Amino acid sequence: MLRIEGGEATELTTTELSAEQLDENDLREWVVDNTAEILGEDLLVIGREVGVADLRDGVDILTIDRAGSIVVIELKRGSLRGSVDFQALKYVSYVSRWSYDDIKQQFEMFLQSRWGSDLHGEDASFAETLEEFCDDDYELNGTQRVFLVGNKVRERIGSVVLWLREQGIDTSIVQFSIFKDETDNLYLDSKTLVPTSDLEKFETGDTPSDKPWKIDGKRWHLEERTNEDTAALVQQLVNSLSEINGLDGPSWTQKIYIAFRVEGTNRLLLRTRAHSVQVDIRDFSINDEDDLLESAANLIDDCERVGIDTAFQENRTRLQIKCVPDDELADADWIDFTKSLVFGE
Repeated sequence: MLRIEGGEATELTTTELSAEQLDENDLREWVVDNTAEILGEDLLVIGREVGVADLRDGVDILTIDRAGSIVVIELKRGSLRGSVDFQALKYVSYVSRWSYDDIKQQFEMFLQSRWGSDLHGEDASFAETLEEFCDDDYELNGTQRVFLVGNKVRERIGSVVLWLREQGIDTSIVQFSIFKDETDNLYLDSKTLVPTSDLEKFETGDTPSDKPWKIDGKRWHLEERTNEDTAALVQQLVNSLSEINGLDGPSWTQKIYIAFRVEGTNRLLLRTRAHSVQVDIRDFSINDEDDLLESAANLIDDCERVGIDTAFQENRTRLQIKCVPDDELADADWIDFTKSLVFGE
């Protein structure tokens, strides 16, 4: 490897962590701060040296990927050898049983450490952090993954990892190398030996505790999906809409929305987020689209946060209104507007 500076190329020499008086703690720090650069993927770190019950040591780094999967990262400053693969699988089997509350507790414990507070801020909210980091359709701990990170890879470990991947268990090997220049500055390079992209995830069985919105949906939407101000907005909308005869609800048991139904069909959804609520009204007739958009905009005094989709799911209609806590909502106006759209009154 060459270092280019001022148009001149200087050859870098290979070294090892042990030769530079560095150990796994140093490697762990680098990975925690630079998952994308070292592992090739941006991960949400929720734990460092996480203790595992009934095992003498713990997970080097515990993370969540953008799909919501728990990712166990095991590090070796030298060769990946011995039982590192089995050790990682023991950890994965353990965290695979974690519920939403278990993972939230781990995140909050991590915030109490200097590493957690530096990464996320000591007052970070688990729900908001997840929502900002993960994809819209993430499933928390629906699958589990493994990264094995080392300076060298023994053939047996590589063979085991390839077999695990053939069985549908997303396991990756990342090999790192350390270099130094003539002034003893150190450089780290890494490469993924076993690719991880575009592969089927390993699915685990669901238990009720894995889906807290099915156990207590109201608590889920008002305490986990939303912040305090947005929760008050959600409750106001729910109270108003509940007064409409023929509109059945609210049903709180879905992960990302609260449903109101007519004759068993979802006609109005409140899509909850940390800082906003999107009201979706479905399956209505449109006489004058401009007039409808104007009426919807008047509810929140903002025409930029309303829109109509007339080709939603095979020509179904959908009106979307994004509400935020600063909106001054008039309950009577919301009731009249919803009744006119859903029931044509």
